Amino acid sequence: MKNSSFYTPLLHAFLLALTITSCEKFTDGVVQEIPFPDHIPVLTATLIVNDQDDKIFAQISSSASVIDAEGPQPVQGAVVTLTDEGGQTLYTLSESDFYDPLYQLDLENTFGTTSGQITLTVDAPGFDQVTATNTMPSKPMFEVNYEYQGDSTSSPWGGPSIQDVYTINFDNNLGVKKNYLIHIDALYQDTETGNEEWMAMYFQTRTDPRITRLTSQDESSVIMVSDESSSSAVSALHDVQILTKSIPEASEWAPISTRVRVESLSPELASYYLSVDSYLSGGSDFFAEPSLLYSNVSSGFGCFGLSSQTIIEID
Repeated sequence: MKNSSFYTPLLHAFLLALTITSCEKFTDGVVQEIPFPDHIPVLTATLIVNDQDDKIFAQISSSASVIDAEGPQPVQGAVVTLTDEGGQTLYTLSESDFYDPLYQLDLENTFGTTSGQITLTVDAPGFDQVTATNTMPSKPMFEVNYEYQGDSTSSPWGGPSIQDVYTINFDNNLGVKKNYLIHIDALYQDTETGNEEWMAMYFQTRTDPRITRLTSQDESSVIMVSDESSSSAVSALHDVQILTKSIPEASEWAPISTRVRVESLSPELASYYLSVDSYLSGGSDFFAEPSLLYSNVSSGFGCFGLSSQTIIEID
């Protein structure tokens, strides 16, 4: 889940720099005051869920001014409702589901794919109601070609670096903008307990205009692939290549298996991730209005995003 708060250490550092600059001007006999408008708190709501999730998390907070040292505060008495396009309630989170600072609802199964538009509604005492809508994207369709030790490059420390190569071919649905998050996971077994656990793998990519590394996520283990800059050809999203360090199969560090996990993002969720990435990398305009982050919530703060997932395991 991504934090929708817009008061962060980055902004604190900016304000500190602004203060230092003002002091320097003061020594020159010039005082430059920058007034901040009065801020009326509104509800911020962020709820991001994947079709394979068995829990729903919602972050409901009151917005805060950039000069508020405490920043946004969790709102405890909210009622969070998800309804389908026919108005039927799908899920409800209330005060009994509040575990500071988030609301959490355990599902009987996974969230699943739903057809049609889903509406998020948040009510809380002392605040105006906020809403957002989103549609679950179709599951990603792709194939993976895996080459064990399929690439050799020069290592910065000298000698060759042997890498495994995953080549991913997506079906390009013409006329529909698609954005995907790609993860590579490795399955390891604890030699003492026998328990198995999937862990994200570090990987590299070839230079490719279709690929964006997200510094807001773990930049070593997740990328976004988009067809926005691609042609309309069916094969426009073929040959997306990911390279991981090759570990000899006989090594004690070799995984049991690996998998390619791909999330298809709703357009709103893709825009939110990209705006968070731009913000955290310092590329956003500090004085942008009404928020430094993309939002599809009626208050202007937060995101309601949906994604669907497909996994292909490599033995």
